[in-house]
Amino acid sequence: MNTKTILRNTLWFALENIISFGASLIASFLIARTLGPTRMGYVVYVLWVVNICSSLGGIGIPATTRKYMAEFLGADQRAAARHVYRLTLAAQLGMATLVTAGALFWVLRDVQPEYRSASVLLVLSIWPSMVNSISAFANVASEDLSANLPASAASTVVFFVITLLTVLLHWGVMGVAFSMLTMRLVDFIVRFVPTFLRIHRWQADSSQVPPNLWKRMHSFALQSLAGMLLTLVVWDRSEVLLLKYFSSDIRQIAFYSNAFSLAERLLVFPTVFASATGASMFAQFGRDRSRLPALTAASARYLGLTSIPLHIIATSLAGAALLTFFGHEYAGAVTVAMAAPMLCIAKAFLTPVQTMFETLERQSLFISATLVASLVDVAVAVLLIPHYGALGAAIGSGVAQMLCVGALWTMAIRKYQVRLPWVFFGRVVAISVFASLVGYLCVVHTRPLVGFVLGGMSSVLTFLLLAGLLRVFEQEDLVRFRVLVESCPAALAAPVNLTYGWLSRRVAPVQTEELL
Repeated sequence: MNTKTILRNTLWFALENIISFGASLIASFLIARTLGPTRMGYVVYVLWVVNICSSLGGIGIPATTRKYMAEFLGADQRAAARHVYRLTLAAQLGMATLVTAGALFWVLRDVQPEYRSASVLLVLSIWPSMVNSISAFANVASEDLSANLPASAASTVVFFVITLLTVLLHWGVMGVAFSMLTMRLVDFIVRFVPTFLRIHRWQADSSQVPPNLWKRMHSFALQSLAGMLLTLVVWDRSEVLLLKYFSSDIRQIAFYSNAFSLAERLLVFPTVFASATGASMFAQFGRDRSRLPALTAASARYLGLTSIPLHIIATSLAGAALLTFFGHEYAGAVTVAMAAPMLCIAKAFLTPVQTMFETLERQSLFISATLVASLVDVAVAVLLIPHYGALGAAIGSGVAQMLCVGALWTMAIRKYQVRLPWVFFGRVVAISVFASLVGYLCVVHTRPLVGFVLGGMSSVLTFLLLAGLLRVFEQEDLVRFRVLVESCPAALAAPVNLTYGWLSRRVAPVQTEELL
């Protein structure tokens, strides 16, 4: 059953992300306060370059691992899946070595002397991150996201502890760089070893490997790589580079990065569900590909239920949150912080449609949409950054993301008959706007911390109350909620069942085909 598999993986992936989310959020606040916006601007710039290089480990070869391992495992062909893992791992080892060497050359030649040692440590973290992505995607392909949890938990704890020591002992940028390198090394060791040994034990059988597999994988990887290069412009904050060269104030990089970091933290919730669904979509291709459009539409519905309220409500709370957690040194980023949640909301809806095109081996559609969006992103950002700094960069990024995601969903609807619940989306938007206004009234009349807490609580309660009274939830939602209710710990059983019973009385008793 796709429902139970997706929800089980959602719970595991949620736990993994919540641990990482909480620790990295606190660490980012501490680092930003310790370094200040000027030094933070330089650190963010080097980190951006390092993360761009590491992104090669998240798309291209690893995406090929996920796609074809999931397809063969869905068809119960472990020998072929084993072959895919070993082949892509060897290719990634070579790619990681080349990328790390190239980044070291850049650091030793171009980075300012006072940041050079820290930058070398950051660059060295590229290699374990890239190689580690093969094992991480192999676990996703196996629809066993629990296998990724130990490494994420261990590395997050290490990162958090070293960051605290950096703040307490005033290690500065060297401490930040060392924490990043150590985190990625721990993640690599804890994740790679058990995954490699587990897959290595699968029986090798060359007769299961299709004769045209290498050709398919090669074509898929090249298309994914091309898509990745365009993705760097639209989705990976290429505006940091534009700010570096088109703004005379280095603080604008920190303003933009921290404001968007707050907004993109909201994506952890829809990403959890989308990633768990994506694992099943690749496997579904090996079982029954005719159900992919319905699975994609159902994913969009639940992303709407989580991301739309979060981003609209966050718009009214973001300014108070920024001042509370980063401090008044970052007051220049308040406008950017308030605009960012709505500017990056489109990104929440990217994964399902992108995964569907990858599953169908139609990445060319994603590449075309991203190419147009990347040109728009650069044009808008270059036009606005000289006058508006971080806000101009944010607008360029947001416009490009909305254009790209809108084009992708339009193609999915027309080419593959994906049917989206537009009436449902409209209700959620209306309720979310009202809840956001309630939160804003709390923010404007109180201090930042008090406004953030009271505004957050009142807006969330308002949304839940209106969603129940206006019968936003449908019968098919209860089928899936029931799985979650049955998985709750005993300590939460009473309030969860009470809430579930209240919601059950506020939906139309219509029998709906299970989409997940």
